[in-house]
Amino acid sequence: MEPSRRGGLYLVAVKLLDVAARAGFVLVATYALPIAQAGQFGLLTTLVALFAFGFNFERHIDIQRRTAGQPYEVFDRYVSSATGFFAFNWALMTPLFLGAVILMADISPEMAALAAVIVIGEHISNQAYYFALISPRYAPLLLVVTVKNLLLAGVVLYQALLADSPLQLDFVLPLWAAGAALCTAALVLMWLRIRTATPRETPFHFGVDILGQHKASAVHFLLGLIALLVLQYDRLAVGALMSMDQVGVYFRHAALASLAYQAFSVISFNRIIPTVFAAARQESVAALRGRVLREYLLTLIGAPVLFALLWGADVLTGGVYSERFHLSILLIGVMLIGFMLRAAADFHGLVLNARHLENAVLRQQAIAFAIGAVLLAGLTWRFGLFGAASATAATAGLYLILIALRVSRLVRSEATA
Repeated sequence: MEPSRRGGLYLVAVKLLDVAARAGFVLVATYALPIAQAGQFGLLTTLVALFAFGFNFERHIDIQRRTAGQPYEVFDRYVSSATGFFAFNWALMTPLFLGAVILMADISPEMAALAAVIVIGEHISNQAYYFALISPRYAPLLLVVTVKNLLLAGVVLYQALLADSPLQLDFVLPLWAAGAALCTAALVLMWLRIRTATPRETPFHFGVDILGQHKASAVHFLLGLIALLVLQYDRLAVGALMSMDQVGVYFRHAALASLAYQAFSVISFNRIIPTVFAAARQESVAALRGRVLREYLLTLIGAPVLFALLWGADVLTGGVYSERFHLSILLIGVMLIGFMLRAAADFHGLVLNARHLENAVLRQQAIAFAIGAVLLAGLTWRFGLFGAASATAATAGLYLILIALRVSRLVRSEATA
């Protein structure tokens, strides 16, 4: 097997283990915490994901494009330059994060301070994965993140199953913050040993090194932000419109659907991005669409399998399983339908991105998001949890229709050219 292929499979395997460990941590905490605290924890994880993404500003995409085919010293130089950019984003956005978690998750300022440590640590951990995808030399950093998440999952599982006292939020958050702080320290030390950056050719300039990096990554950031909001804004709506107990019930279902989407991203979507981008230099849009749809069909089986496992567990336990954990098989089914629609839309968007048509993807996402936001507010207010899940699935379906039509028009235009 070629070294590059072995390296790619190694990253997929480690990242899958990392996703499983983090999902295990979130699932155990969400299901073991009292239902209201599960709602608080769910809102915290949602806000952590949103702000960790905001800190990043999709900077790694521009770095990847600029350093493709360059010596690794050049890549290290861009990573070094991005550290100041990230620090600026932390200073700018962390106060907003603190306000959001205090208001939405209804936690104390002391707990919010721990959440600030967590969100910065999660951002740095995410960067380890993105940079490892670009440069295999960063793969050991991803292994550290995986070990951290395995330890977190193991500790909360022990506390939930074997400890004398029940799991509480005032145990989970300090544990998570400690893990984030220790992991961040280890990643920084490892990065300082790995990097061999070329010297700067120009002195630091705020307009170039900070504002210029925002400008270079703005379109990709907006694309990613809308995509993330489409996936997450149902949780924010539920958190804003419903009681914390109902929020906890919703997040117990959403955590399962999120696990399916994360697995899809690692196993399929992120893995084939380099292949599709390389093929776009030679293949037609029709060929690219066929390529991604074949990949989609291979991954489509995952959601029905997950649903069958949940339904089977409910049947075998005579409904005790769903009653104990406040689960609705119908609700998780609606969420998984939304996931399958969203995955199909993402693959069509990948075709347009491969052709450097990011603005077209942005327009379709913005239209779907605007319509879906109105639909979400109305259906959540009128039908509660099922309304929120149905609105999310409808939004994913609308985005799929819009993006598929845009790809079809591109196929026809190439055919007649």
